[in-house]
Amino acid sequence: MILATDILGNTQAAPERFHDVEMDYLELDWFDLDKGVLRRNTVAGREIGFKNRQAFPLQTGDILYQDAEICIVVRVLPCLCLFIHPRNSLEMAKVCFDIGNRHVPIAIKSADEVVVAYEAPLHHLFQKQGYQVDQSEAVLEQLQTLKIHQWTRTTKFRVTLAKNVDESIIDLAANK
Repeated sequence: MILATDILGNTQAAPERFHDVEMDYLELDWFDLDKGVLRRNTVAGREIGFKNRQAFPLQTGDILYQDAEICIVVRVLPCLCLFIHPRNSLEMAKVCFDIGNRHVPIAIKSADEVVVAYEAPLHHLFQKQGYQVDQSEAVLEQLQTLKIHQWTRTTKFRVTLAKNVDESIIDLAANK
């Protein structure tokens, strides 16, 4: 078994450096990218154990092992995804709230597109609420997603409530 403890770089930063070595891929699902310890087989059948000491989620192209002959690189597998298209900022807030209540990682691609890994209850919920919902295969990288599920009792942020709010900056017509 090959043991690795650090991300050595990314092939996408300098792909020309890897023409002379055999590329072997460790194919991972999106939900495995932020695991601290992995033990898997590569496409070529090599067993690799990886302990992520840097605590950054893995992404496509990350180099886990390299010597003079081989380079083991992460490849994120595509999965079935829901593409939800809210029509305005109010609908965007409702969609994000419903997804957040289920503690599902969310990727906001643009002002009118939200992407999540496919879940039948979410699909039915958003169709029932009248949103345009498409499903297709896509690669979900952890760096593209928001995942807020760790609980804490302390915070370093201070919240101050304003006594008066200037409502002239709010555009109510934008939500229609």
